[in-house]
Amino acid sequence: MKKNPLLGALPIIATLLGQKLGVKVVIGGRQAATDGQVIVLPSLPADGDPSLAVLANGYIDHEAAHIRYTDFSIPKPAGFIGLITNILEDVRIERRLGERFPGSRHNLAALIDRLESRQSLVPPAEASVAQQVSAALSALLRARLLGQTGLAVAADTLEARIDGLLPPGLVTQLLALGFEVRKAASTAEVIGLARRIVALLEEEANSPADTGPQGGADPQGGADPQGGADPQGGADPQGGADPQEGADPQGAIDPQGGAGSQSGTGPQGGVGAAPNDPRRAALTELLTARGDEADGIDVGTRTAQWLDQAREMADRPVTMSRLDPMPANGDPQKAVADARAATASLRRRLGVLVESRQRGADWRSRRGRRLDPADLYRPAVGQSIRFVRQDERPAPNTALALLLDRSGSMSGRLALAGQAVLSILLALDTLPGVASWAAAFPGSADDRIVPLKGFEERATRIAGRFTGLYATGGTPLANALWRTGHELLQRPEPRRLVVVATDGQPDNLDGVSDILARCRASGIEVVGLGIGQSLDHVQAVFGVRHAVSIATIEALAPALFAVLERQLLA
Repeated sequence: MKKNPLLGALPIIATLLGQKLGVKVVIGGRQAATDGQVIVLPSLPADGDPSLAVLANGYIDHEAAHIRYTDFSIPKPAGFIGLITNILEDVRIERRLGERFPGSRHNLAALIDRLESRQSLVPPAEASVAQQVSAALSALLRARLLGQTGLAVAADTLEARIDGLLPPGLVTQLLALGFEVRKAASTAEVIGLARRIVALLEEEANSPADTGPQGGADPQGGADPQGGADPQGGADPQGGADPQEGADPQGAIDPQGGAGSQSGTGPQGGVGAAPNDPRRAALTELLTARGDEADGIDVGTRTAQWLDQAREMADRPVTMSRLDPMPANGDPQKAVADARAATASLRRRLGVLVESRQRGADWRSRRGRRLDPADLYRPAVGQSIRFVRQDERPAPNTALALLLDRSGSMSGRLALAGQAVLSILLALDTLPGVASWAAAFPGSADDRIVPLKGFEERATRIAGRFTGLYATGGTPLANALWRTGHELLQRPEPRRLVVVATDGQPDNLDGVSDILARCRASGIEVVGLGIGQSLDHVQAVFGVRHAVSIATIEALAPALFAVLERQLLA
């Protein structure tokens, strides 16, 4: 099946994914970010390469998981505890999101694959011990607990590396505690688990060096015979990882590079190490690490960097207008009275035409319920009785969006233009099968629009919103059309129509041409109604068959009715 050029556009996909996850996604920011309530994506090309869609979708899933499940009211600990907290919390919230939305597991696994193909999580061998340990913990938990197999090789590599950096047997205990994140039910519990991990490391760092079996470890090498940590330490007796989720039930690997349950054993015995052992020095360095020392492993940060680079390289990035708050409703009853008085005859005209189309033509039949009064003589002359039947036609079943240009050049004319648009909406409310939506552009900024009427609202109840409009700004039509297309795509009506009333040339003509082509290829009709412009100018933007021009603002209401007569009743 042919790909829908609008529904398949990256900004639309990203916005719809946010709605599915129950979070707000904004397209058109300067950089990818989230404030704990809204996910902001930079302006992205409509048709980026597949890897860009993977990055955007994965970023939305990851940040949506934070918005849904992270308690931002709890202060994040500083230093190394904060570093461990970040790693564990990322794993916890992604795991919960996957339970609620199984499709997010695929998105996040694909994101990890893409990130790893661009730049491996494995830090250089000369990187700090904090970078090595944090990368190892993240890779191991993601590969073995979240099933993100793109990190399997990195996880094995880093496990072997940190096993050689830290005192013998310590990695097994560290991982056993780390895998307990699968039991954490909140951000607070994750912070508590991070503190337990750091306490384990501090206890080892402060323990006296010992070269014998009495150094605090099991005589068999410091690890539980099953490969996990001491049950009193809070770890899973099977090694901290859930065997059903890909964890190695035998725990970490041997310091010599081989796998097995004897990690930490050897001639030295015990978890303790000699006083001048570089492993103890590495452990001391690890405990003094800063919280930002391993920012390069954070999935959200890494993804945001790639998305920001994509924005800078895009030839035609897309900004989808955001919705401003609804304007004040003023006096809806007075606004309705004024609009109806000005356009009563036109409203009746449209209503009669639509009613005529729905009724259809009369025709004669030998069967029916209503006799044909013109043929009552037929039985007297031996002819059969005829009945009148009517061909019932379906209602238009259309979703209609009206966009009103309120750029600075509309100053002095906007009140009348708003009244004309309102009169159309009042008429449409009486027509079965027609759902209407209206907005004015620009809003408080070029990337915003002013919502005037929602699809589910009645025009009579919100008419006061049209009385407070004022003219300002330029003509960012492309941004407004992206938002309008997004709104229409979510409607069930099979027919979708946009009417744009504007008095100026759009700020980005190439962008407008692109979104118009996408809308029309997706089955959304777009008609331009130019105010005070020559027909040639309007046709240059909207096309020869989709343009109407009027000389004065007073002709706006009749022109709008004429457009709707042609479009709805065709």
